[in-house]
Amino acid sequence: MGTRERREREKARRREHILKTARKLFWSKGFDGTTMPEIAGAAELAPGTLYLYFRSKEALYVELLKEGYEVLLARLREAVREEAPPRRQAEALMDAFVRFAGEFPDYFDIIFFVIQSEGRGLHELSSERQLMSELEAHEDACKEIARRVLRALQPKARAADVARRVEAVWSMLAGVVLYFHRDGPEAFGQVAEEAKRILLRGALAVE
Repeated sequence: MGTRERREREKARRREHILKTARKLFWSKGFDGTTMPEIAGAAELAPGTLYLYFRSKEALYVELLKEGYEVLLARLREAVREEAPPRRQAEALMDAFVRFAGEFPDYFDIIFFVIQSEGRGLHELSSERQLMSELEAHEDACKEIARRVLRALQPKARAADVARRVEAVWSMLAGVVLYFHRDGPEAFGQVAEEAKRILLRGALAVE
């Protein structure tokens, strides 16, 4: 292995370590409660070194959001990989969404709760359009899978209606996850199943 290759690997390892450290801090302390010096200290780096990897706290946070969406996207794609009736695919997508929340609570909270709990929106994270465009593309890729399944369920529905229903279901399922945090896995499983039944019959208009 050459010197350049070793340096690149070390740089990649350090970057991953920074992201892992920041993810834990954002999850436990929130976005506003976490500072770049804290992240640097927890990662055992000098603040100046941290800024060589991420130019701002916002840029670091957006990178974590993108990571989380990539994990979620992989799970959603896996859920609809096999040929199945649209209704079954809709169920599989909901199950994948809920499992993602249970298996990756730190990613899930960063995507859905950390910023919202502080009364802020994603548009406030950064003025750098490129970062937000990349993030929006990751989020839209996840929702496009759901839109595709819903279009198969409701072939006569207008595109705007399909998009609006996906947004509604997306938000409702995120709300269901609150039960996982509040009441534990047993109650969460029961609530998630009931929510899935209601959504299939209501928001998705599936009997």
